[in-house]
Amino acid sequence: MACGIDVIRSTKARLRSILVLLLVGAAVPAAGPAYAGGGAAAAAAVGSAGLQSCSATAGKVLYDCVAGVLDRMSGTLNRYDPPEARSALQTAASQLRAASNKAQALSAISQCRSVFASLVKQVSASNGHPAGLSAVIGVLSKAAQLIQSKG
Repeated sequence: MACGIDVIRSTKARLRSILVLLLVGAAVPAAGPAYAGGGAAAAAAVGSAGLQSCSATAGKVLYDCVAGVLDRMSGTLNRYDPPEARSALQTAASQLRAASNKAQALSAISQCRSVFASLVKQVSASNGHPAGLSAVIGVLSKAAQLIQSKG
């Protein structure tokens, strides 16, 4: 009788080990480059929500508010997103803080949007899914509209 219980216990232990190995094996590939762009989608969500709070401001205060949103978006990107994306958002935020008029602020947004449009083309050409990067372009378009109307 004791032998039967030992067999059951060892079988349970083996099954648990196999299950753990299967879970680890499935999780490792999912964390790799296939996740690229996931941070951009999260950044777009952060940006969209942030722009809502900026809509109550105008002029230089608006530029600073949008710059803060772009900084938060930059911080939301993950390591699999193209480094150019983070750099473009940080540069645009810096230029917005330095902007003293609507034309300078719109130029900063336009340059950033151009970088993201280029990244979308690159990802699409490599049969990737640029949805997150495209969503960031949408946020940048909203930022430009906001600056155009209230800047």
